[in-house]
Amino acid sequence: MPQMNSDESSILDLNNCTTTTSPVFASPRLRTWRITKDGLKEVQPNTMGAFLDKPKTEKTNDNGEGNGLRYAVGSMQGWRIDMEDAHQVSLSISDEPPFDKWSFFAVFDGHAGSYVAKNSAENLLKTILEEPYFKQGVENVKRNNNTLTEEAKSLLESGIRDGFLSLDAKLRSEHDEEGKERSGTTAICALITPENIFFANLGDSRAIGCRKDGKQFATQDHKPYLDKERERIVKAGGSVMIERVNGSLAVSRALGDFCYKSVPGLEATEQLVSPEPDIYVLDRSKDEDEFVVLACDGIYDVLENADLCSVVRSRLSVSDNLPEIVNQVLDAALAKGSRDNMTLILVAFEGAPKPDLKLIEEEKKWFEEVETHIQAILTEHDARSEAGDQMPIDADKLTRMLHSRDIKDTPLHGIYLARPLIDRILKTRESNQQD
Repeated sequence: MPQMNSDESSILDLNNCTTTTSPVFASPRLRTWRITKDGLKEVQPNTMGAFLDKPKTEKTNDNGEGNGLRYAVGSMQGWRIDMEDAHQVSLSISDEPPFDKWSFFAVFDGHAGSYVAKNSAENLLKTILEEPYFKQGVENVKRNNNTLTEEAKSLLESGIRDGFLSLDAKLRSEHDEEGKERSGTTAICALITPENIFFANLGDSRAIGCRKDGKQFATQDHKPYLDKERERIVKAGGSVMIERVNGSLAVSRALGDFCYKSVPGLEATEQLVSPEPDIYVLDRSKDEDEFVVLACDGIYDVLENADLCSVVRSRLSVSDNLPEIVNQVLDAALAKGSRDNMTLILVAFEGAPKPDLKLIEEEKKWFEEVETHIQAILTEHDARSEAGDQMPIDADKLTRMLHSRDIKDTPLHGIYLARPLIDRILKTRESNQQD
């Protein structure tokens, strides 16, 4: 919410998460209050949306292979004060058929805290597996020699949907009395079977699927300004201001965010913020499927779907090291200006591009040329600094200066992919100067 210039206090209405103001003459700072059964209680400011002086670029990685696919996960805190993302990977859901051939991947982008995101990562799949419709779908699969009939697909879809609603209800019941838990999370999930991929999307994290024939699939974000979402929000008594629910929340569907789910007489799916996911079922093609990406909006804020497909495809053409590729995408997103936490899961199928020796050699030569340009820029910078007319140089400035240079055969997003090289050279330079 924008800061007010006048000396006012804000009273938070937990039913709608709206804010009303009244004059406060004793204090010049903006104060926030919560309405409780015991009266008004002041809420201490949280750090949602706050940034660090410099980004935390350390990565957390995981990877594995099985069931005809390989995967890698990469997470980076970036500019945010806290890391609120979470993820879940189950290469084989269990040892029993058909689950031994089914894989599950999910990314959760938390906001206003990490509790709901972490809890969802731990419990969403468990909750889905216990849903009656999902169990019926599994029994149907077993009766049909592990083949997914249309009836089975429909039952599994319903089970996945109910799993989201059940988990949200459980989270709410655990924290409803005191209303202490204010965090929420988006969710993007992929249940991969030998024949199909079930995507479940809630919020503005996103899944994309890339194929050899050039076709791309992408889930649809849940944003408050979309007609369907706006209609539900307004019907529940809320509003959409500055493209946010009640001028505050940037997503219109999420787990948690219970102060947006308190309108009396409305079902969970009718509240200002709904826990109901959209579910997509895609047929798999062994010959055409290349890879799937699940990522939070920290990636998509700076990379369009087509760009992300292209950059991953280009990386796969020069490396089979999936964690390295995932980290390169995170670095590229950071260099392109992402200010958010970032988590990305890359799932590569048998049809994914394979490393090409010619392209590998070309890229090696390109990085050597980039390093030559970096050293030249730093030498010129030092010469100007001695004359006293130059500001200190950092990675962002050096990246911008490289963009202005004519470097031949630059790969897609090449300068951004060179960010680790830039950071490494500057770190060595700083260390040498201190010595």
